[in-house]
Amino acid sequence: MTPAENPELMVDEAEQEKILNAAFSSRVPLRLQVYPPKLKKKLAVLRLLAEQFEPGRRYHQDEVNALLGEVWSDPVALRRDLIDLGFLSRENDGSAYWRT
Repeated sequence: MTPAENPELMVDEAEQEKILNAAFSSRVPLRLQVYPPKLKKKLAVLRLLAEQFEPGRRYHQDEVNALLGEVWSDPVALRRDLIDLGFLSRENDGSAYWRT
């Protein structure tokens, strides 16, 4: 469910920063210290992660995993959530990923 589908998932800029400051140990380089289980907070984290992908560029799965692996120890979980929650799209065979 996206914020557009549920206004309760919307966060303002101040709340977004509070969530990100709690979730990340470092913003440069980007290092996640806790991946929030609650959807509202997870969306804030994924929004920032999605910004790490260039719009219009297609990525190989290895590139996506490498980028996300630098951020968190479970890049597959991040990749799955980025896709499931609409931040990234992919070819059905997994051959290419891109920012939605």
